[in-house]
Amino acid sequence: MKELYTKTDLAEQLSVSIGTINNHMKSGNLKYLKIGKAVRFADDDVEQWIRTHYPVKYMSKSITQEDVDNIKSSILGE
Repeated sequence: MKELYTKTDLAEQLSVSIGTINNHMKSGNLKYLKIGKAVRFADDDVEQWIRTHYPVKYMSKSITQEDVDNIKSSILGE
């Protein structure tokens, strides 16, 4: 089963406010699941939202040490 996140989980992990998450939900940018009165976010939907609206945070989350080393060596000409 996919991982499900709460608003608090997203706010803490992404360093955004719950108000920001609410705004994206209202505008339809962030897909969510309603389970009774609770709201949850699927991992795939969150990743797509981050890629679209917070590309710098997505890149920093997905970059590896090997990528950093390759960038350094290309800049420094090593």
